[in-house]
Amino acid sequence: MALRRPPALSGPSPAAARRARGTARASARATSVYTAQDLADFCEVDLKTVHHWADRGKVPHFRTDGRHLRFRRNDVVRFLRAHGYPLPDALVRARPSVALALGPRPFDGAPLSLDDFAKRLGSRFTVRRHPSAAIALAHLLADAPDALIVAHEDATLGLAAAIAALKADPELAWIVIAAVAHEDLVESLRAAGADVVVATRDVAKLTGELARALAVT
Repeated sequence: MALRRPPALSGPSPAAARRARGTARASARATSVYTAQDLADFCEVDLKTVHHWADRGKVPHFRTDGRHLRFRRNDVVRFLRAHGYPLPDALVRARPSVALALGPRPFDGAPLSLDDFAKRLGSRFTVRRHPSAAIALAHLLADAPDALIVAHEDATLGLAAAIAALKADPELAWIVIAAVAHEDLVESLRAAGADVVVATRDVAKLTGELARALAVT
């Protein structure tokens, strides 16, 4: 079955009601993992269509021990955007989790400190701070954050190689990677697969850029 954008609705309908119920359920869970029924409600399609999409590899997913379909928030956002579906409130009003692995160096000369930046980030995301990128990477599988923020100045890893490795790993590729780097390195980090890259002098803009990438209002 081909993907399609749902038709415009002139008023309440059973499909719209299902979507509203799905939004309420997902919001109540405040989770970054959604069920097949959630995705069906978001797209206003039946459950069989979602299983068809998953079986055909049209939407990234994983299965629980009981073989139930699950979809990570980032994959759902990308799928909805790619196929023209509106983003439901359950997604845009969420507080995605962010692993913050920045030291103070990117903030030298910046209009805000690392602590100020972390507070600003915390107004839109659930933030866990790590002392280094290497430690943050060690916790990725266990913590499963929606996003990882790292800096090129971190001496604990080669950032471009680490980003490329993460994006090549199917268990971690869904994580949004945001990087802070010197201006002459921005393009190389994007080429490595970073989803968001800002120059060190523009680090104050990172919160807004990450919010756009994660579809947060």
